[in-house]
Amino acid sequence: MSKIKNFFKWFKTSPFIRAFFLWVVLLVILALAVDKIALPIFSGQFISTAEVPNLEGMTEAEADAALSAVGFKAKWLEEGRHNAQVPAGRALVQMPAAGRMAKVGRTVQITRSLGLRQVEIPDLRGKSQKQATITLTRAGLVQGQIIKGAHKSIPRGVVIRTDPMAGDTARVGDTVNVIISAGETLGRVLLPSFAGEVIDDVFVKVEQLGFKVGNVKRVKAENGEAPNTVIETSPKEGDYLLPDTKIDFVIAD
Repeated sequence: MSKIKNFFKWFKTSPFIRAFFLWVVLLVILALAVDKIALPIFSGQFISTAEVPNLEGMTEAEADAALSAVGFKAKWLEEGRHNAQVPAGRALVQMPAAGRMAKVGRTVQITRSLGLRQVEIPDLRGKSQKQATITLTRAGLVQGQIIKGAHKSIPRGVVIRTDPMAGDTARVGDTVNVIISAGETLGRVLLPSFAGEVIDDVFVKVEQLGFKVGNVKRVKAENGEAPNTVIETSPKEGDYLLPDTKIDFVIAD
């Protein structure tokens, strides 16, 4: 007990000891302040954050409202990107990405979708059917029907025009029909498609066109064709034929 009294007596009479003790106490308080206050500030624990919402497919008004609801701002970029899934004008890409945690008040940059890319239908006049197919594929278009048409000056098998016409715009993946010259067809008649029609009705049409009915072959329907309906003809549809040409039929049994 006397030792403790002597220590306090010595502490009171020694300025150096008192100053050193106060300095130690200040260091401890400072260390606690750094640990409990300064470090959380530097680590962002006191900064309010929120999860960035997913804006893909939203209109400008919808995206602005969704960001505003959680404390973010929106900036729509001038440039856009083509996309087959997201309609034109809607949000396509965002930065920061959806699901990221970001400081409240941050600006989210949004890129609009331009929709499907538009292309100009190429001029296929004078090309062969094979060349036309290659050209359409390179342009991102799909060749549709091959339609034969009469033409005095364009040789047989050469493209007359397309439908839609060359120079029109279409979306990537759209179908373009190609009209091919059947050459000089004076006195010839176009054989139409009779697929899916009842054979008895077709007989009447064939005679009205000036053709004759040839052989009729029955086969088992493999694609759900109704009985007594035309599956295919010989010659093929789209050919220009002379009058009295015999038309053979394959029909569903």
